[in-house]
Amino acid sequence: MAAHLLATSKLTQSYCHTPSQRRLSGKTIGQLFDLTSNAYPKREAITYFPKDGDVKRLSFEELRLQVDRFGEGLMKLGVQKGEKLGILVGRRYEYIVAYLGIMKAGLIAVRLLTFSKADQLIYQINKVGCDMLVIDSDGLAKIRELLPEVESVSKPYCREPLPSVRFFINIDSAETRGACLSLNSILSMSSDHLKEIRVENELQLDNPCVIFFSSGSTGHPKAIVHSNRSISECVVTMSDYKTSYNDDERGCHLGSVTWYSIVLECTFAPMIVAGDRFVLTESQDVDTILSVISLERCTSVALFPLLAFEIAYTKGEGIDLSSLKEAGVGGNTFPSDTLTKLRKFNIQNITICYGATEPNVATFHLKGEEKTWIVGRPIPHCEVKIVDDNFYTVPVNTEGEVCIRSPYVFQCYFGEEEQTKAVKTESGWVKTGDAGIMLDDGRIRVLGRKDDCIIKDAKNIYPSEIERYLFGHSKVKLCQAVAIPDQKVVNEIGLCLVLKPETECAEKEILDVMETHLDEFLIPKYIF
Repeated sequence: MAAHLLATSKLTQSYCHTPSQRRLSGKTIGQLFDLTSNAYPKREAITYFPKDGDVKRLSFEELRLQVDRFGEGLMKLGVQKGEKLGILVGRRYEYIVAYLGIMKAGLIAVRLLTFSKADQLIYQINKVGCDMLVIDSDGLAKIRELLPEVESVSKPYCREPLPSVRFFINIDSAETRGACLSLNSILSMSSDHLKEIRVENELQLDNPCVIFFSSGSTGHPKAIVHSNRSISECVVTMSDYKTSYNDDERGCHLGSVTWYSIVLECTFAPMIVAGDRFVLTESQDVDTILSVISLERCTSVALFPLLAFEIAYTKGEGIDLSSLKEAGVGGNTFPSDTLTKLRKFNIQNITICYGATEPNVATFHLKGEEKTWIVGRPIPHCEVKIVDDNFYTVPVNTEGEVCIRSPYVFQCYFGEEEQTKAVKTESGWVKTGDAGIMLDDGRIRVLGRKDDCIIKDAKNIYPSEIERYLFGHSKVKLCQAVAIPDQKVVNEIGLCLVLKPETECAEKEILDVMETHLDEFLIPKYIF
């Protein structure tokens, strides 16, 4: 088997605390949630810490009511099965309500990048043709930039520069204004005696249910389509994995990662499947995260590089994180010093995770592994091989491209058939674009990106995303964004410029261009 370099993980007790949960395979995420909410109606499902205001606690019964009312309200609004609803909402519990409601109504949830500038949002929304948008007050501010009259015009909207969008649902508004409906108006459309949303029975597992946006080599985000099957299979497997640490007690899982990532599903998976509690903080600052872990006695958390760095290097050793039975670290290769410092906080298990939006997250796990560049073995039902440029499997301990096949992989890039074929083979293998080596025992060593992708914290940044705003600049002849190693976020962005003959250019002139078009996270730290 080692000679063939095919590592296939089997479902074993070491990976799955309750192997019988695999009976749930074949159900949509909405059906999984219904089973759990029926079994544990009075259990606390979500604990939500807003930036301002009191902590909000929702039982499964209360959460289910809001989810069903939202889904039924959408259907009564005239939205048809298979239409696309964009979500432009921050770290709010209403995001979960909208997301599950969209799923149960047979619609496609479009996870928009909340940090996008106006022109980037136009591209994402029009790329897939969103029929409606769910927004919060921050999202509304961005929409106002594009559609200043959105709160005063009659509905449906359907005007440039977002011609496909008929309505907006503002979760922060108490009343409907123009084309912006209030969340309460949607919830109130359902009947007093709410019936189960029957459309759920009509959903097929291979139907698309969510579209993620991720950075692409063209400089525009890629629209990555996942099916009901890939999402629900991932949720069941990740619930099995995370509940394996519960020791027959109910777990409490903190959602500390960004919303646009598929890691969200892995974080709330135990709530959907096993009835564990999902804890959510609107703020992502390190002090809030640590305070909530201690206060709620959270048993698991996902740590991307920046948050892990801030905990490891800015907090004293007196902090007790012993309630954490598992901390999953991923999004990039972690410096070994960071993991060494994290272990001083009494975290019981640190799990190294590897994956991407296309093949899905957490493709590998290895508990307690000291080597940060080794990301472990495949999770259940996942196959991995290392190939050369001709897609031939290479010998063990030989560098090649990491390829993945599993029930969790994406369907396609929306509207990009050729780009899909370049990444996903007819037999279902996904080329990750990562260079790696398979060791003799089946573990994988990840070496980094094959291309010129810059990975800062847990975000993929392609140079063209930055460079394209300097194309045609009166003083710039050539430009190239490069990765500069950084202890805190793994890589910072450096921008190398060649000026046109007989010109001078101050650094501020370049930064002004960057700040006009780019999110702060994408602005180069170094200019050469």
